[in-house]
Amino acid sequence: MFRTSRLILVCALCAVAGPWLSGCTSRVEEKTTRPETRSADAKDKISSDETKPAAEKTPPAEAKGAVVEKGLWQTDFEAAKIKAKAENKLLLVDFTGSDWCGWCIKLKQEVFDKETFKTDAPKQFVCVELDFPQNKELSKELKEQNAKLSDQYKVPGFPTVLVMDPEGEVIARTGYLPGGPEAYVKQLGDFVKTYEKVVALKPQVEKVKGLDRAKLLDQLVNAYDKLGNESDDVAKWSAEIVTLDNENKAGLKPKYEFRVLMAKAVKLMANKKFDEAKAAFDKALAVSPITPEQKQYACMAQGEAFFHLNDFAGLVACLKKAQEAAPNGPRAAQIKQMLERFKDIGQMQEAVAKIKAQLEKATGIERAKLLDQLIDAQGKLNNSPVGRAPPAELAKLSKEIIALDADNKAGLKQKHEIRVALADAMGLAAEGKAVEAGAVIDKILATPDLPPDQLQELQCARGNCYLRAGEAPKGLECLKKAIKAAPQGRLVPALTNMIRFCEERIEKEKQQAGQQPKQEPKTESPAKDEPKTKQPQQ
Repeated sequence: MFRTSRLILVCALCAVAGPWLSGCTSRVEEKTTRPETRSADAKDKISSDETKPAAEKTPPAEAKGAVVEKGLWQTDFEAAKIKAKAENKLLLVDFTGSDWCGWCIKLKQEVFDKETFKTDAPKQFVCVELDFPQNKELSKELKEQNAKLSDQYKVPGFPTVLVMDPEGEVIARTGYLPGGPEAYVKQLGDFVKTYEKVVALKPQVEKVKGLDRAKLLDQLVNAYDKLGNESDDVAKWSAEIVTLDNENKAGLKPKYEFRVLMAKAVKLMANKKFDEAKAAFDKALAVSPITPEQKQYACMAQGEAFFHLNDFAGLVACLKKAQEAAPNGPRAAQIKQMLERFKDIGQMQEAVAKIKAQLEKATGIERAKLLDQLIDAQGKLNNSPVGRAPPAELAKLSKEIIALDADNKAGLKQKHEIRVALADAMGLAAEGKAVEAGAVIDKILATPDLPPDQLQELQCARGNCYLRAGEAPKGLECLKKAIKAAPQGRLVPALTNMIRFCEERIEKEKQQAGQQPKQEPKTESPAKDEPKTKQPQQ
């Protein structure tokens, strides 16, 4: 099957990021927490009878001065190809970040450094290490070679492990695999067997037509899937199978209609056309019949489109459909984890959307009440990684409420007068006028009987002004008052972080003050070579 990225379920300090379905990759610029993934546009081909055009052929290794190295792992790719041809073996090529990528280091320690691997792998493979270290210096030639090969083979992240034929054509793709050297060597052995099947099938396919050809092409596609090899040929064969089995006599048409439509949707995702991708996934889901696993996969992939559009209500709906499609499927635990992460954000977005729909017909006091609910709902959403409404936009809504509830019949006027004043104060603070902003907030704080949540928000803002003005101790005092005002309030997590930051800042300032050298009083000393007392001139 094709692959899309999987969402990393990490929410820290109101930040969400990551790929979607397969697993997170390590790039040179970032540290990894997941194994290697494969991108949807990886299109390396298994070796065929076709030859490359002369302009694309790699110069002979001998012309480059390639040298076969002693030991298990080669670093010169061209030399490794020569060795593989001479010994009638395949290439096992490891793209790695050997001194920084956690999963690369884990793969080396658990598999490549073990005697089982060192003994069994060389029987079928010439091993090649293409390293992208951060703390180890490589030669200029090696750096250039590795970078070129990374681009050529569309390496999405590290570790990426490719099985190739001696010509350098990709046979299979993999990465980190749990289970130690035995499991890894078995996987490589399975790749070899599947590759041999592919080599045997290709000539047979060319000799038959109609449904017989469709059935053999189906076997080829299944073999490529086992190899993790996402070739252009697979997309071409899938479309051909739909045509050959147009009446579904071989029972292959739905399977490959679904596959073709999913491929189009994934391509739209890769081009960041997320709205179009959502519609494409709907078409794939409309194919009948499809298996529960196919439906689950499509729903999860469609959820990624909603995620990129910051539509978490849509994401949650897709995840629920995926869960219903195959409750006990292999992705059940993953789906459950995602739902737990994003259901609250989805519910908040749904609440905001519902209130906005009701506002279209509401007038007068009823509109004021709905606007008040909208501001409160949006305030909760502002504490999530998405849906942040600009303060000026919320202040505008508060002003409308003040006008609609001018006589305070709904009891909303004072609440939103305070909101508008607070928005003005934070505007001053943003302009660097922290003292003026603090004075405005002090006037608001003098209002009697403030609700706990509003008091918390005001004390938080006042503390922020003190911090901006360089008065950390006073800022710390306000932040503590804010938590005391509403211990279960929505700002408590953020306030806790601010207090920790404030305490660290105060402690650092104390340490710096203690390290300042004491200034000794200056005394005038006579200039060099000058007598201590001047003699009167003769």
